[in-house]
Order: sequence, then C-alpha cells, then structure tokens
Amino acid sequence: MLYLLSEWLKNYWFPFNVLHYITTRSFLAFLLAFAVGVVLIPLFARRFKRFYVTLGGYRRDFLDHHEEKRYTPSMGGIVIVLTLIVFSFLFLRLDTPYPYLAALTLLLFGLIGFADDLLKLLRNRASELPPAIGRLAQNGGLAAKQKLLLQTLFALLVAYLMVKLLPIDTNLYPPLFKDWSIPLGEPLYVIFAALFIVFFSNAVNITDGLDGLAIGVSLSVFGVIAFVSYLVGNYVFASYLGIPYVPYAGELTVLAMAFLGAGLAFLWFNTHPARIFMGDVGSLAIGALIAFIALATKNEFIVLVAGGVFVWEIFSVVLQVLTCKLTKRGEIVHTDGGTRRTIADCKRLFKRAPFHHHLEALGWKEEQIVVRLWIVSILLGVFSLIFLKLR
Repeated sequence: MLYLLSEWLKNYWFPFNVLHYITTRSFLAFLLAFAVGVVLIPLFARRFKRFYVTLGGYRRDFLDHHEEKRYTPSMGGIVIVLTLIVFSFLFLRLDTPYPYLAALTLLLFGLIGFADDLLKLLRNRASELPPAIGRLAQNGGLAAKQKLLLQTLFALLVAYLMVKLLPIDTNLYPPLFKDWSIPLGEPLYVIFAALFIVFFSNAVNITDGLDGLAIGVSLSVFGVIAFVSYLVGNYVFASYLGIPYVPYAGELTVLAMAFLGAGLAFLWFNTHPARIFMGDVGSLAIGALIAFIALATKNEFIVLVAGGVFVWEIFSVVLQVLTCKLTKRGEIVHTDGGTRRTIADCKRLFKRAPFHHHLEALGWKEEQIVVRLWIVSILLGVFSLIFLKLR
C-alpha cells in the first residue's frame, strides 16, 4: 500500500519517492515490526496468562522437567502472524501476487496451529465441551493424521496458486550446476512444493521445544532469505550470479525484514525464562512461510542448508521412530497424572527426540542448547550463501 501511496504523494513532495525502493521499505518494515512487537507481545502475554491460569495451564506429557512452564502462555505466534499479514499489505507492492499468497499461507497454517493450541489448552475442560471436540481436547489437540491432512490440503492449494500466479517455472535448480535444472512439469512441481511446505512447517514446529530456540533459528534463516530474495529479484545480480531471475521477488525481502523485526521483539520475551511461547499457531505458520519464500525465489536447496537445524530436528524424530519400529519388543504401560499411556519397548537412537531433548537428557542446560544451536544455524546460513556463486 505504501508503494502505491508514494506514487501519489511524490507529486506533492518528491522525497516520498524513496518508498519505491525495496531497501527503504525493508528497513521501515523491520523497525516498525519490532516496535509493534515490543508493545503488543507483553500485553498479549499478560492478558493470556490469566486465561491460561483459569484453564489450568498446559502440561507437556513426558517432559516433567518442564513442569515450571505449565502456566507460561502459548499462542504468542498470533502476534507474529497477524503482524506479518498486515505488513504484507502495508509494505509490499499490491500489484504483485506476493502479499496475497504470503498472507494466505500464514493464515491457513496459522489456523491449523491455533486450533491445535486451543484444543491443548482446553484439555482440562474436555468434559464440558461437545463430544467430538472434547475427545480432541482430551487427546491433547489434533491427532497427527488430522494435522497432516489439513497441512497437505492447504499446502496443495498454496502450491497450485504459486504455479498459476507467480512468474516462476516448474524446474528445480540444484546448486553447483550453472546450466542444468530438473524439469518437473506442473503436476509434479505442485506435489513437490506442497511436500516442501509441509516439511518445513513441521520442522519448525518440532524445533519449538525450548525457550528461544525456534524463533532464534528462524531469525538466521530469514536473514538468508531476505538477502537471497533481493538478489533473485534484481536482474543484474541474478544474471551475474547465474541464479534464476524472478520478477518482483525482491518484494519478499520486505516481508523477511518484517519478520526479523517481529521475531527479534518476540525473542526479547521468549528468551529463557520465557514469558510467552509462540505455540503451533506461530511455528506452523513460520515454517510454511519459509518454504513459500524458498519456492517463490527458486532457492529451495539454499534454504534447506540455511535451515539445517530445522532439518536435523525433524530427521531426528524420523530416525527415532524408524529405529523404534524396527526393534520394537512390546509395550510398557506408563501412568502419568492418572492417565495411562503405552510406551513402545524398543531400542532408541537418541535418549529423547527431537534432538534438543536428547541434548537435555545428556545433561546440557537449556540455555547452552539454545545458544549453541543458534550458533550452528548462523554458521549454516553463512555457508549456504556459498552456493549462490558455486554454479
């Protein structure tokens, strides 16, 4: 909106023309998103904590050492998601499809997370809810299959709209190869894009288990995304580097910078000991947005490297599950707060999964794990940029 507004305002005062520049709008979006977050996040945390305490908080099964976090309000991702949606229309060019698709992606995956978070919170009041909703609440939220189904359907919709509305082809461009690409064709590319979105959405969600971990890693990934989006949307830079040029993709730099501002504000209150968690509403939406921008800029492989912490976290869960299934000997009944649960009796590759809980089981302190994984993520982000030139 500001871009179109500057078209009119520059006739009265020419300096308004600076709003045409992606860099100007990017830094304005960063600063304003940070300011909005610093004001709104603590207000949200205070008001939502009363709601949390009234409902009895949320206890994380099999994580007794996190019992002190029971009444820490979740769903802080609502502030991030709504800020990014508003900023998509405020700072991005409305004559391109990017703000609409970015907002749709955030909204759809945010809604899945919101429903899951709300059901978890209502667990202690499950008996007072309609039977179908009560069962979901009693089970601690949406079942994994239900969540995956919704994610897949929404991801297919976003992927299809991307192919139809964005100025991108349906090829994959592996790093290290300058003149070689993998042509998928429209149907296969839509499937690939949908799986990529679901993958990253779940990867960020799984990583969100310690104070400041997911948001801190996301900041380093979005730093890479902001830089890459600017290069991809600039014909001169894209031609020099031999990377695909995507018209107007530089607009996504503005959105990435807005996330950096909002994310830093959130980290201010999410760092240990956290005053608020982002919840599934934040992690699912952020992961989907990372994947959307990676696909829109044709840099899926670079984002996979930059987001290596997320990738390893989700693969640690996959490896743990596969190892357990292959070595399963039976089941053990576990009683937790009056609730009987069965645990597979099997060999495990990690003491716990995902990987950050494995490190906790090894005796690492929460702050050590988080800061060290931030460092790894920053190093991976820097390393990923090498592939811009190695083609």
